[in-house]
Amino acid sequence: MLFRQQVIVATPDINESRMLCSWLEAEGFEAVPRSTPKSACDAIVLQPFDLLIADAGFVLNGGVRGFGLARFRETPVIVLGDAAGGRGCAPLGSQIMFLERPVDRAVFICTVTMALMDARAERKSPRRSVKPFEATVNGVPSHIIDVSTDGVRLELPRDRRMVTPQFVMRVPLIGVGVAVRRKWVRMPRPDETVNLMWCGGQLFQNPPMAEQGWRRFIDTLVAVNTH
Repeated sequence: MLFRQQVIVATPDINESRMLCSWLEAEGFEAVPRSTPKSACDAIVLQPFDLLIADAGFVLNGGVRGFGLARFRETPVIVLGDAAGGRGCAPLGSQIMFLERPVDRAVFICTVTMALMDARAERKSPRRSVKPFEATVNGVPSHIIDVSTDGVRLELPRDRRMVTPQFVMRVPLIGVGVAVRRKWVRMPRPDETVNLMWCGGQLFQNPPMAEQGWRRFIDTLVAVNTH
């Protein structure tokens, strides 16, 4: 079961959108085409995603990137446009990558790969598998299936909308609650009947007390699962 990184492709040219989406799908990505700024913003709200590819007009005049940044400040963005669009997008931030039209396939795929690599944090501590342990994600009952001092992997009900790019995970029995940044989501294959999905995340901007509580929880959880 392979995880497919999700890429929103927001461009008004239907032919260009189809071309870019076909390139992404051929490389194993899940492409989400949107042809208007409003539909792109709706996708940003409703669907977890790993990369935004947007027309320069959508970014500069349609508010797509501004809307996305208000929610997910470090999500990588690739902007498509002419030279003027590149100059307009330059001051918007270091996570902006610009591609001038016409887009070359090899350059496009290379840029997508670099953007996603730059956005993916390295694992800072070893993962420890544990027996499924009850937790909640944004208030929804879920299960922890492995942990590290800086991250977690979860089994959740199959509803992609609940795994926002940043979410709150709580462990009711021990009283640990931490903020987590989503790093990946994996859905079942179409031929599987399970009503589950899986998510990996990294602890994000938690106060020291929450970090300490999480580490104590890990120590307790690992001890319980080794007896």
